[in-house]
Amino acid sequence: MAEKQLTKYRAKRDFAKTAEPSGEVKIPGSDRRRFVIQKHAATRLHYDLRLEMDGVFKSWAVTRGPSLDPHDKRLAVEVEDHPLDYGDFEGTIPKGQYGGGTVQLWDRGYWVPDGDKSPEDMLADGDLKFSLYGERLHGSWVLVRMKQDRTGGKRANWLLIKHHDEYAREGDADSILAEDRSVASGRPMAAIAAGKGAGPEPFMLSGSETADPDAVWDSNHGLAADERSGLLAGAKKSTSKPARSNIEAMPDFIPPQLCQPVARPPSGEGWAHEIKFDGYRVQLRVEGGKVTLKTRKGIDWTGKFPAIAREAKSFPDVIIDGEIVALDDRGAPDFAALQAALSERETDNLIFFVFDLLIEGKRDWRPEPLSKRKDRLRQLIDGQGRGKDALIRYVEHFATGGDAVLKSACRLALEGIVSKKLDARYRSGRSGAWTKSKCRAGYEVVIGGWTTTNGKFRSLLVGVNHGEAFVYIGRVGTGYSEAKVKTLLPRLKALATAKSPFTGAGAPRKDATIHWTKPELVAEIEFAGWTGAGMVRQAAFKGLRR
Repeated sequence: MAEKQLTKYRAKRDFAKTAEPSGEVKIPGSDRRRFVIQKHAATRLHYDLRLEMDGVFKSWAVTRGPSLDPHDKRLAVEVEDHPLDYGDFEGTIPKGQYGGGTVQLWDRGYWVPDGDKSPEDMLADGDLKFSLYGERLHGSWVLVRMKQDRTGGKRANWLLIKHHDEYAREGDADSILAEDRSVASGRPMAAIAAGKGAGPEPFMLSGSETADPDAVWDSNHGLAADERSGLLAGAKKSTSKPARSNIEAMPDFIPPQLCQPVARPPSGEGWAHEIKFDGYRVQLRVEGGKVTLKTRKGIDWTGKFPAIAREAKSFPDVIIDGEIVALDDRGAPDFAALQAALSERETDNLIFFVFDLLIEGKRDWRPEPLSKRKDRLRQLIDGQGRGKDALIRYVEHFATGGDAVLKSACRLALEGIVSKKLDARYRSGRSGAWTKSKCRAGYEVVIGGWTTTNGKFRSLLVGVNHGEAFVYIGRVGTGYSEAKVKTLLPRLKALATAKSPFTGAGAPRKDATIHWTKPELVAEIEFAGWTGAGMVRQAAFKGLRR
């Protein structure tokens, strides 16, 4: 059947001129449906969404890229079916060929149809609901065919819409598109266009399925990961040693490895669990006594941290990965204090917690397993002999079950934990070898209003009672299913009032999108912490208190 479906795809391409796959390679089967998103700089930049179905990739060109804001509907033009081996394609299509331009593997992973209907039936109905478990995109989505195209028009235009869930980001439509490096090779578009850097790590053609199944599936089905870890625990481990890798010149900057967010940490063997610091990711580079400190985007922040830079002068030639943090009186990370220290240029008491060694002298440590990299990093830090007074400190890790470590972190009011595979190499970009699990603090708040966009519900405005005052503490913009909104809105409207119930500073001013309500309904929310201004961060609605 796939051969017939690929007729249009093959007719549009001259495989003697383009390196795109023809679809003749047999792809190993998978018990889960795969997806890829390819950033495509053709005549116009767009993002190609491809969902595995019926032995091919059903494909849509998303003209402005996916949006995490449920109110931001993105045009997705249905295009011809693509072969499954296209899921490993990254490179440049020659000018003059169909779709000429640079193609980057921007995201990949697995997808699951939502609801009782088969994906084929939902596709035919023009209402395809699904959840993504990728390296960048997560949660529930829908593709809706536009009404004018339901009668079989030449152009099949759809809308790609993010559903309300914990991964939605209202008012933050395009931030995810700032991620400019390939999930398969770590290369930016410019390097791919120039033919520089290592090629992509295979996904479709890999028998091991390189997108880590524990990390991807754990985001919604953690017990399956536990079962697999138990089955694999007794498997024979490789005793082969990676070849020692040397470099001719030290890189100016190495794009950092990033974490895959998961709902539960991995619980099997072979993982290191570290505290998740609520700070700024920084890369330390020392060469010949010259120190630079750069952000995760490669911006030079050396001047912001003079005390840390002075301490690093005694280091040998190295590139080290870590995070700069402000500690409170309990010794816990305090993000608001960090922001205040930077704003006031009082950074001498900040701590640089280091957790990975990338380069030492001419030796490239990235191909080595994490366990060896951390052992050597500890030796380097201990060799400085500064003890407890050091501003640059080694990050310890725990090798026990991830759930227990996360619970301990949450009891200590920490942000969460980061879990890393001990046998994995360092790979720039986001991958399942590193995962992050956050503590979500539960809290009860009083609803003082709600906001709308184009007449549709968007977020709650909430506060807390302090004596006689009703103090505004922020917006709750995620966690709303369609059913929750249908239940919530009538109760809000029944208590609607013309006057703001909030007292004191900080509450939003009335405009056409804001609706006040009497402060009588109590909501349960989860949130990631507090801002320096006393507002909730990343708040999600859980329900009304009964």
